[in-house]
Amino acid sequence: MKRKIYNIIACMLTAAAFSLTGCNYLEPLPDGAYTDENIHLYPEIVRGFVDKAYMNSDMNPNSYTAHRYIYMTAATDEAIYRDEANTLARFANGDQPVSTLFADNWTNCYTGINYVNRFLKDREGINTRYMVNAQANARLQRELQGSAYGLRAWFHFTLLRIFGGKGENGELLGIPLRTEYTDISTIDPKTVERDSFDDCVAQIIADCDSAMVYLSESNRDYPDDEPQIIPVGGSARYGALDRVTMRTLKAMTYLLWASPAYNPTGDMSRYEKAAECAASVITHKIEREGGVLGKFSPTGGFLWTDPNTPEVIWNSHFATSSGLETTFYPQEFGGNATVVPTKNLVDRFPMANGYPITDPRSGYDEDHPFSGRDPRLYATIYYNGSRVVRNGSDVRYTFECATGQKDAPGGTATSPTSYYLKKFLYSAWDPYDTQIETGNHFVMRMRFTQVALIFAEAANKVGGPTDNRFGYTAKEVLGWLRARPTSDGRTGIGAAADPYLDECAASTEKFDALVKNEWRIETCFEGDSFYNIRRWATDVSEINGPVYGTVITDGGNGNYTYNDVVLRTNNYPSLWVPIPYSEIRKAPSLVQNEGWSKWK
Repeated sequence: MKRKIYNIIACMLTAAAFSLTGCNYLEPLPDGAYTDENIHLYPEIVRGFVDKAYMNSDMNPNSYTAHRYIYMTAATDEAIYRDEANTLARFANGDQPVSTLFADNWTNCYTGINYVNRFLKDREGINTRYMVNAQANARLQRELQGSAYGLRAWFHFTLLRIFGGKGENGELLGIPLRTEYTDISTIDPKTVERDSFDDCVAQIIADCDSAMVYLSESNRDYPDDEPQIIPVGGSARYGALDRVTMRTLKAMTYLLWASPAYNPTGDMSRYEKAAECAASVITHKIEREGGVLGKFSPTGGFLWTDPNTPEVIWNSHFATSSGLETTFYPQEFGGNATVVPTKNLVDRFPMANGYPITDPRSGYDEDHPFSGRDPRLYATIYYNGSRVVRNGSDVRYTFECATGQKDAPGGTATSPTSYYLKKFLYSAWDPYDTQIETGNHFVMRMRFTQVALIFAEAANKVGGPTDNRFGYTAKEVLGWLRARPTSDGRTGIGAAADPYLDECAASTEKFDALVKNEWRIETCFEGDSFYNIRRWATDVSEINGPVYGTVITDGGNGNYTYNDVVLRTNNYPSLWVPIPYSEIRKAPSLVQNEGWSKWK
């Protein structure tokens, strides 16, 4: 009898060869081994494959400081690391010599894929008995089976979004697809190749559809297509996948596939599919979570520290900590100012009347650049004169960013741009309290705002800003985001009227530019920008350029002068992200992405 040991901590060894090795997740049998013949007798082990895959679905499931989020933001023009010797800063400068970047993404995702492939092997997972109660067991079997397909789709999408691109051979390539459990002893690394981009999209969509066969509609506690079973359904599956997340992932995948960088033939049907999937999610949020629960409104606000916010579509588990506060605040307020916003990002926020600051109708004043701006700016970024306010009136800190002041560039753990991030932070946190109050931090892997932006972008491409073939118009949905209250309770820019939105809605091209700017504003520091600017581009020059900060001089009597300064120039050699060099060495048939042949 051939014996295999199945342990739960895995590591990726080649592009296509994985093994499950390391420490046991549960107590082993006396001889320390589980075999192909008896593993079904240990439901905890079988279920463990899916549970561990969920843990692999993010490198740090509780904070936007994880690699895929803020780390990626600092490789665009919307943020920089205070320490420009940082690996990703060097990558953006074009002088990163060692190809260790992104290797953890590769390893993490393929490890997760192999977990779920083991669960799906021979339908073993869905045929395993997990619970005594027959009804509850049947529900859990389906939820786990659906999760396995859904997680495989998520991992493949994550890999495709990062590594998909034009290869050195001139072909548009995806990543190596893995749909079968892989034993390292049976794989010849020389045979590992990248599948086509189109084939990768097809597999992701197929897995999403398979997942929806088994998953419940939504992990919420309200009447659904079937009765709630408390131990295994509804909020008991908080943070797990459901059909709504699968439709969202399909919308994300179709939009990626439709974008100029990945759509050389200009196939508009891809945008149509993205809009259809996004519209179905919007309908669910409005009719089910808004109608049945009475909680969700497309124009309603939300808090970044509320893990139960109806804004969520798929979120991580939450943790109560000071991690984000110490990452973003300056040293004088207990932080390290590790990653900070740029002037480029600040300038993307329009005025309170909705017009861009470059438009003469906006009323923008260069001598008072923070006066009368989009309220989302005040909810997102701290600037010179900003205050940290607790409970609406208790001022805990004031930012002083003029030259020579405590928060100015050049100090210890201060921002080189003169700006600090406010988004995500818990306003009641104060490092000088005797008992420091901490807030909930978590990641919205998918949220309503992203779905609304997907719909607005795709629907506009298909029929223009005011076409309602999907049940909503692109203008209507984008208007929701601009008009809704901010996370700190300010009234949105379009609550009364939004003449600039009306103006843009008269032109597909102008509306498209507005949508792209809204992507940058609404999802800043969430990691989307790194991928969005690449999928929108057709040439590397479109993602390169100067990154600005501001030097502020105090003229006295409340008067300041503001001068822009170039802090870095992004100088990527390619639109695409390189395949990790370690994987190229192991599997020489993998084609490297264009522009990275010398990146070793």
